[in-house]
Amino acid sequence: MKNFEIGRITGIPIRLNVTLVVFLPLLAWLISREAQLAFYVGLVDSIAPRAVDVAAVQSGTAPLIVGVATAVGLFIGVLLHELGHSWTARRYGITISSITLWIFGGMARMEDLPEDWNVELYVALAGPAMSVLVSAACYASLFVLPAQPVVVVVVGSLAVINVTLAVFNLVPAFPMDGGRVLRALLARSRPYAEATRTAAMVGKFVAVLMAIFAVLAFAPILLLVAMFVYIAAGAESRATVLRELLKGVTVRELMSTDVRTVTPETTVAEFLDRVLTERTSAYPVMERGTVTGVVTLGSIRSVPDADRESTTVADVMGSSPPTVAPDDDAFDALSAMSSTSGDRVLVVENGRFVGQLTTNDFMTAIEVLQGLGPRRGMEMPDGYA
Repeated sequence: MKNFEIGRITGIPIRLNVTLVVFLPLLAWLISREAQLAFYVGLVDSIAPRAVDVAAVQSGTAPLIVGVATAVGLFIGVLLHELGHSWTARRYGITISSITLWIFGGMARMEDLPEDWNVELYVALAGPAMSVLVSAACYASLFVLPAQPVVVVVVGSLAVINVTLAVFNLVPAFPMDGGRVLRALLARSRPYAEATRTAAMVGKFVAVLMAIFAVLAFAPILLLVAMFVYIAAGAESRATVLRELLKGVTVRELMSTDVRTVTPETTVAEFLDRVLTERTSAYPVMERGTVTGVVTLGSIRSVPDADRESTTVADVMGSSPPTVAPDDDAFDALSAMSSTSGDRVLVVENGRFVGQLTTNDFMTAIEVLQGLGPRRGMEMPDGYA
């Protein structure tokens, strides 16, 4: 889904996913509901140095103000949580390409994943540590802020929410920080891929327990979180195994150099003729030595039969895929492909298009590498054996 960049913090692009844009008003409304608001007021009243005037918080526009401020504050806390990860990762030389906030929280995208168990441990713990600091700061503020009921409830709620965020993230299941902490501890004495596989199995078990509890407690949101955790655990295991499998393999070893291309002036009718004769359904569009896009059978579906002779591929082509260099790591190329949900990356050397890597190229390579047997104590997870 689409992301919107809203700014940068210490050079890191901050992006909002469209799911958060839709979810944030809903969250604000849920918090402002009478029963939910009474719950938060009760929590804050139990930790605040002064009693909270419940009537003042529940009258007029106060519930809506509390709902909006708390919802926004929650995701500011999530952003600070991800910055904790990012700043610690930078300390160890890991590049952070972006932080994305979405419906399930935040994601700090790292260019290189830490493989040293101690580095991953420190990076994973930095997020919950930041949340605890934010919670402590909010709690301390209750002793110096004016006794304005709305302000006290919002700040007190954020104190509780952030410490809850820290604790929840330490649950030993991917993609939560606890899953990475568990993997880091396991990786002290076993191969990284094996540690990931074990941590993923624990994460799936935790997700099943969460789902059972969600059904019994009639908590649909928790059930969605459990499903997400279960899927993410499997995805993390597969990604790590692929990374190990492709370790030391470069783009040059896997890329196709005999790539058929078309020009922007090629008509849709000519493109279809080539598809039939050459048995290729996707072509890079080449103009003056540079690929400007890709045309596929899906690109031309909207073109009526009568217009195929007059419509060119330049009119219907998709955007140009990501580019990589021949000596880049194959796994980095796979990550670049996955980030755009495409089926190929272009290989460019000294500004010149020299080949491409497609999903089929990777599948063939993985089959060959699997045929050589597991390496470095690695076992293939379900779906890759």
